[in-house]
Amino acid sequence: MLLLMLWAVLGIPFSVLTVMLFYAVRWIPSRPAQVLIPLAAGIIFVVVGMSMEPPLPGNSEALRFLIGICSHPLLFVSPAILLHKYLHRIPAAYAVFFAAFIASCVLILLGALQGDLRYVKLDDIQFFLKAMITVIIDLIIASGAFGLIIMLDIMLTGTEVENP
Repeated sequence: MLLLMLWAVLGIPFSVLTVMLFYAVRWIPSRPAQVLIPLAAGIIFVVVGMSMEPPLPGNSEALRFLIGICSHPLLFVSPAILLHKYLHRIPAAYAVFFAAFIASCVLILLGALQGDLRYVKLDDIQFFLKAMITVIIDLIIASGAFGLIIMLDIMLTGTEVENP
């Protein structure tokens, strides 16, 4: 029951924020910049968010919360920008929302399966590896979720060749 509540309370806001970021990023005229800007911002947010753990006196919990909320949707936007041109029948807003929701639910499930994490001081190499693993996992899960949406779209419309 707790997992379902977390999916509703966190997954839906993550998904709405991802759709808003998707449409905001589409205003950027350069397609490579549309992909790289949210990716770079997501990496920076992950690194900053991880550097604020464990919570220490003096660290703003509100800032830490905002960074945590924005880091995953920023990383979910890059695969959506790359792959949304392969959609034929499903509107981009729906596809981005449901792909982000699927990715959020998978990440929440993975976080719930980890249980109680112990905070230890990481050296620089371990910190860098942990941050990059987080980014790579987000990108893979978001790409896989968007790929499922594209497969559903292809199944609804037939083969890609038949589409206009």
